[in-house]
Amino acid sequence: MRDGLTLPLVVENRDGDILFALLINEKGYRKSIENNELWIINPDTGRLLPYDGEGVYISIEGHGTWYSAVLDLDKNSDNKESQADKIEVESPEILTHLYNVIHQRKIDMPEGSYTTHLFEKGLEKIKKKTGEEAIELILAEEREEIIYESADLIYHMMVLLEEHGINIEEVLAELKRREG
Repeated sequence: MRDGLTLPLVVENRDGDILFALLINEKGYRKSIENNELWIINPDTGRLLPYDGEGVYISIEGHGTWYSAVLDLDKNSDNKESQADKIEVESPEILTHLYNVIHQRKIDMPEGSYTTHLFEKGLEKIKKKTGEEAIELILAEEREEIIYESADLIYHMMVLLEEHGINIEEVLAELKRREG
């Protein structure tokens, strides 16, 4: 399935009651899993953006020609964190943590992981995805979109580094050396 193919997304609550329908593509599905938040095709702009409506993302599943997602609409849900709560470590530490997760996924190759998928497809696929993410960042216009595309590029760059056997600490050391 191509990233650009737009398919229906049925959104349900935890009890399985259908709440509403949206549109999504393969990239939105992958981003939802990787970022642990729902990504949809915005009906006004036609662009892939994080869902900003009511509810906390729980899960998403693909069903061939459509997708389903579960949102928790409980306002008192423990799953909802503020953005400040999500960022618990300083930037270099979060980069090291992300690198370690990617490194471990290359070792374990867990089924259903997008990172596993990239490693299984090999270096050329990883290079292609990294280039695509760089282009998406360059084309991004809105602040939120630039932030998300930057995160995508950093993630794919780190997968590329891991495929080459380069630890993120080596890159951070090079940045430190250039500091002046």
